[in-house]
Amino acid sequence: MDTEFYNAFATSSSPDAIAQAMNLENETGTTQKPPRLMSIEEYYGWKDRFENWVQANHLRSWECILKKYVLPRTELQVIKQLSEFTDQERVMYKAEKMMISLLQQAIKEDIFILLQHDKTAKSIWDALKVKFEEART
Repeated sequence: MDTEFYNAFATSSSPDAIAQAMNLENETGTTQKPPRLMSIEEYYGWKDRFENWVQANHLRSWECILKKYVLPRTELQVIKQLSEFTDQERVMYKAEKMMISLLQQAIKEDIFILLQHDKTAKSIWDALKVKFEEART
């Protein structure tokens, strides 16, 4: 019985084949996760794949890359608390947080920590572009 249970989950794939499949999954992404930037040298090819993936799966979040998100403010120019957001402000806040999360998932941590940004999706994206330009020179 133990053998039957093991065989139900065992794979005939070699460790090399599994590693190759994981590398491909990291490079191209899946329907559940974006393509990963594993080294700054891969930026140019990754950038197009990432843009396409986000636009296909989270278009509203992509808008946060095009135009910097600014937290909503009251009439007195005080930043609103989340509980004070209108429905539309909540939608845009969620899109911004989603885009930041996608960038954090997609960019390898040792690259991400080198980026100088103000914690907005657009600033992270722009900082990555600057880092890539520095790496090319």
